[in-house]
Amino acid sequence: MRAQQNSDDPTKAQTPSSAAADRPGAVDVDEYPSLASANYGLSLLFSAYVLSFLDRQILSLLVGPIRETLEITDSQYGLLMGVSFALMYAVAGLPLGRLADRFSRRAIISGSVLFWSLATCAGGLSKNFAQLFVSRMGVGAGEAGLAPAAYSLIADSFRPQHFGYAMATYKLGVKIGGGLALLIGGVLYDYYAGLDELVVPVIGALLPWQATIISVGLPGVLLSILLLTIPEPTRKGVPASVAGAAQAQPFPMKVVLGYLWTRKAMYVNLFLGSSMLAMAGYGNAAWYPEFLSRVYGMSKSDIGLYYGSVMMVGGSIGVMGAAWVAQRLLARGHTDGYVRTIFYAALIAIPFVVGAPLAGSPELTFLLLGPGMVLSAAYIGVMAASFSLITPNRMRGQATAIYIFCTSILGMAVGISCVAWFTDYVYRSDELLHYSLATTNAIFYPAAALLFWRCMPAYRRVVREAEKGWDL
Repeated sequence: MRAQQNSDDPTKAQTPSSAAADRPGAVDVDEYPSLASANYGLSLLFSAYVLSFLDRQILSLLVGPIRETLEITDSQYGLLMGVSFALMYAVAGLPLGRLADRFSRRAIISGSVLFWSLATCAGGLSKNFAQLFVSRMGVGAGEAGLAPAAYSLIADSFRPQHFGYAMATYKLGVKIGGGLALLIGGVLYDYYAGLDELVVPVIGALLPWQATIISVGLPGVLLSILLLTIPEPTRKGVPASVAGAAQAQPFPMKVVLGYLWTRKAMYVNLFLGSSMLAMAGYGNAAWYPEFLSRVYGMSKSDIGLYYGSVMMVGGSIGVMGAAWVAQRLLARGHTDGYVRTIFYAALIAIPFVVGAPLAGSPELTFLLLGPGMVLSAAYIGVMAASFSLITPNRMRGQATAIYIFCTSILGMAVGISCVAWFTDYVYRSDELLHYSLATTNAIFYPAAALLFWRCMPAYRRVVREAEKGWDL
């Protein structure tokens, strides 16, 4: 049955998930968990996502001390923050995404959190570049299991009219976690640096940066246990005979790739556009704290307080505000409202994100950084929602893993290293890091806006197809 969309009230429109419920053998929308139960699961998933970015971003605050201890360059440090993590994050995400389409998603998430938390702690014990590189690979492999399973859980836990805001709430973890990495990390580092000597039983003496990394890794062990209490909802939009089964068969990867490729005008532009923003976003998050330290001489705790606060507040406004804007556009009949929102945000952000690192003073930099952070965060939650509901359920985890593969390889591996490459090989001075940040932003934001503009017509076609019901 074709779903009829009410352009005046998108919350009452049938999305692909609800439309599926009208087909024979599909799960009815009334089988969604209660809102209280769904919100409980969302709160734990949000906590896991916050912790993942706390563990992921902590290295951005510790560039100076780690570089001094390990005697490495910015480019080598870029490999630690980007390539080591991104390679395993991208590669491990594909099989873990397939597992998320078949087995218990909460078990996958719990095991992933435990693994990356232990890997983070192992990084705090590193004595050389190779050991820290391997530990960051472990963090990447562990974190790869979170997003595919979490996206699938959220889509199956919340009714369509609540899904956009639920996903945006989950994706707040990007900015909250990144901000807390700076706030908590700055306080922890300054505290440990103020001690005459730090000796831990069995482990021995630790440097301040080592103790800081271990401290942010330990909470994940407890959280991994709590995650096992998340309700496991039935899989929506699949035959009732397999929707609640522990081993509901996902589509083969060949089928998933074929589905995406036949709709490449949408998926390729959408995923590449997001990757461009991820390249800029990860590059800024990784190197902005060091820029504030090198160019403006700010202390670790001050960087954590000011930059961390801007990241959390501005990022949160951007993530939730974009969800609201997308809903308003959908209410006005723009079926491409999700993509249209990201396009507008990327375009308007350009003068702010390019001008902020070139401003010349901390005050003016933060003045421009505020709106820049709001606009740059807009895609985070909206992007996740944009393709989740128009991708068939039993390939949703794998499609998410492919999306993460693209954003990881380009965003983390290339984006973070790109800033360092400009510093080391183009501007050839550690003190010109701010030029590297401005250059990468000037390249990636316009490219992203162009890709999203190209995506919108194709996105509208796929929405119409999904409303009719997938013929798979």
